[in-house]
Amino acid sequence: MNMKNTKTKIILSAIIFLSVVGFVGTAVAAVPSLYVSPASLTKTVGDTFSVSVGFNASGSKVCAIEGTLVFDNLTCQSIIVADDVMAQSSPTCSNPHFLIGVPSCVITDKALFTVLVKAGSAGMASISFTGVDIIGEGASVGSASISGNYTINAVSKLTPASTPPLTSVSTPTSATPIISTAPVVESTKEEIVLEEETSVVQEPTTAPQPIASQPLLAGVGSIITLGTDSVIVGLLVAVAILALIGYAIYAVIQRARRKNFGKAQ
Repeated sequence: MNMKNTKTKIILSAIIFLSVVGFVGTAVAAVPSLYVSPASLTKTVGDTFSVSVGFNASGSKVCAIEGTLVFDNLTCQSIIVADDVMAQSSPTCSNPHFLIGVPSCVITDKALFTVLVKAGSAGMASISFTGVDIIGEGASVGSASISGNYTINAVSKLTPASTPPLTSVSTPTSATPIISTAPVVESTKEEIVLEEETSVVQEPTTAPQPIASQPLLAGVGSIITLGTDSVIVGLLVAVAILALIGYAIYAVIQRARRKNFGKAQ
């Protein structure tokens, strides 16, 4: 009999324990909370992005929300309050404290304002809250909050430019192609050098024509050599002409002396 009573007490104790745990879990789950959405993102240094701040009523009647935004590795750009709420203290980037009333109170989730932020340095960043107070009808119904946590990546570096592709060159006498490791530009330079060398070889090799005075010299030489084209004959003729000229000059001088001598007597 005592054994049966002991088993009954154990079963009742277990049922009571599970009921208490379930009640506590339900009570915790029903607590209203303030949140940031989206709760996680991956951005790059310098990126700007928007997040929404609101509350989960969790079935409780919510009439006002108070708190202060905290930015970590993020720079606040602007804060815009929703049109269907009443801001008794509007949050700004310089003063992110807020006290916002909800007309007619609500038991559903609601967005309060939008925040535009700029990502800071590479690493982790977050938007959280301090001094949170979720107010119901004349009493506080919660102070929980869920932060937004974000990953900030560094700016990617530029990749180096790729090297020029290789080309294959095949010769007409070989069946297998020969792979050339030189760029195409170098082969073009070699063709230009070959063209220049060809143009040099094709230049005329004839000597320049003599000036027009050659016929005159040929005529004088023909007169001196008496048409014989002999150098010795030409020299003899030249000596004879010089002798005649010298004799003529000598005769003129002698004649002049005789005249002068005759006048003197």
